[in-house]
Amino acid sequence: MPNTDMPSGSRAPAPPSIDGSSSSSLVDIDSEHLKYVASDKASEAEEKTSEAAQKTKEKSSDYAQTTKEKTSETSQYTKEKANELADSAGTNYDKAKSSASKNSKKAKEEMKGAGQELSENRDNPVVIANGILIVTGGAALGYGAYTKHAAGELDWKLAGIWAGVVGAVAVGDYYLSQYLFQNKYPKK
Repeated sequence: MPNTDMPSGSRAPAPPSIDGSSSSSLVDIDSEHLKYVASDKASEAEEKTSEAAQKTKEKSSDYAQTTKEKTSETSQYTKEKANELADSAGTNYDKAKSSASKNSKKAKEEMKGAGQELSENRDNPVVIANGILIVTGGAALGYGAYTKHAAGELDWKLAGIWAGVVGAVAVGDYYLSQYLFQNKYPKK
């Protein structure tokens, strides 16, 4: 519904005007009073600022003291743990050293025993046949691998097949040797 109060062609009603003759409704503000209130507020703000600074300083001091105490406690705890670990490491080192020494002596004795057993059985036909099989088999396998490599025919499939053949021969040799050692050519 169109507004009929407005003259035609204007967009909005005219704003109300203030009459300049009635100044009695305006309040006269005393400038001294304003200065007093402003200086009072300034001193109040300054007091609050200094109180806040003092509280911050006290809190910072307390925090610094607490941090210093915790740092000291942590340092002491770390030193104690480091000493405990050093003592434990020394003990473990001594145990490992003695264990390694015992194991080394045991291994040397076993090697001497195996060498002595081989020396005693050097004329046994099973030991001789095993030695010949290892030497000739290794030489033949190495020569065959070299010739295949030189011809460019050596690949992983071929190497895998021959590794399986070597494993099968080793298992067969083990069981045959055990049978011969027990039944025909006993160890000394």
